[in-house]
Amino acid sequence: MPTFRFNFFGHDDSQYQKEENEEIKWYESEEIIPNKQLKELDNVVVHAKMFTCNEVEIGHVNNSDKIFMSGECPLTALDLAEKEHSDLVAGKYEGGLKVWECTSDLITYLVEHRGSINFHQAQVLDLGCGVGILGIYALLNGSFVTFQDYNKEIIECATIPSVLLNIEEELRENEIKKCKFYSGDWESFNEKLDDCKVYDIIVSSETIYNEKNYDKLVSLFLKRLSKQGIIYVAAKTCYFGVGGGMRQFEAHVERTGLLNSEVVWKSSGGVQREILKIKRIIM
Repeated sequence: MPTFRFNFFGHDDSQYQKEENEEIKWYESEEIIPNKQLKELDNVVVHAKMFTCNEVEIGHVNNSDKIFMSGECPLTALDLAEKEHSDLVAGKYEGGLKVWECTSDLITYLVEHRGSINFHQAQVLDLGCGVGILGIYALLNGSFVTFQDYNKEIIECATIPSVLLNIEEELRENEIKKCKFYSGDWESFNEKLDDCKVYDIIVSSETIYNEKNYDKLVSLFLKRLSKQGIIYVAAKTCYFGVGGGMRQFEAHVERTGLLNSEVVWKSSGGVQREILKIKRIIM
C-alpha cells in the first residue's frame, strides 16, 4: 500500500520527527477579528486562485506567489518551514497554506451526499482550516462557520481573505459576521470557546498526522460536538515519517466509549485516502 510523506519542499521529513522529540510550546489560541482584510481585499483579488472540484468553485489566496508576504502581513511561519526544508515545523508551522489532497475528497463526498447533510443554519467548525475551503463551502450553503488554524498569520493572511473572496462585495460586512476565526493549539482553543458552544458539523482535512495531538483532538470532539452532530475527518491512511494514520486515530476515537466511527469512503488507487464519519454514541 502506498504511504504518504510530508515533503512538498522536496527534502527529507526527519526534521519534523526531530522537532517532535523536543518539548514543544504550543501557541495559545486567539480570536482574530476581520478588519483590515475588508479594506485590503483588492490587493488579493488579482492574485487569487480557484479551487475547483466537480461543480464546486471556491476562490482562495494563492500562496505560490507569496503576494501577501508584505511588511503588513509577513508569513514568518512559512519562511521558517522553507528555511528548515520541511512541510511542517512542529509547534511553529503546521502546513496551513497548502490545499491538501484530502480536501478535494471531502468536498466531493459532501456534494454527493448533500441530500442527507444539511448545512442550512448549521453551526460548523472547520478544524485545521488552512485557507478555509471546507468552511467556505459550508458558509456558501447557509452555515455559521468557525474557522480554526494553528498559525495566526495563516488566519489573517490566507483564511479571512479567502472567505471574503467568496462573498459578494455588497454583502461582505454582514456575511462575515456569520464567521468566527481562531488560531492556536487545539487544547487552548477548546478552553477558549464558551462552555455551551457546540457544533452540528465538524470538518477536518489532513489533521491526524501527529499521534501526540490525538488526545487534544478527541477531547475537543467530545466537548464541542452537539448531541446529534457529525464529524467528517479526511486523511491519508498512513503518514509515513510522522507516525499518525487512520487506524491509529480510529482506535483512539473508539477507546472513548462515547464516540462511534465509520469509514464512509476510500480512494481506489494511488496513495490511500479515507473519510471517517464520527458520531456520539447515544446511551
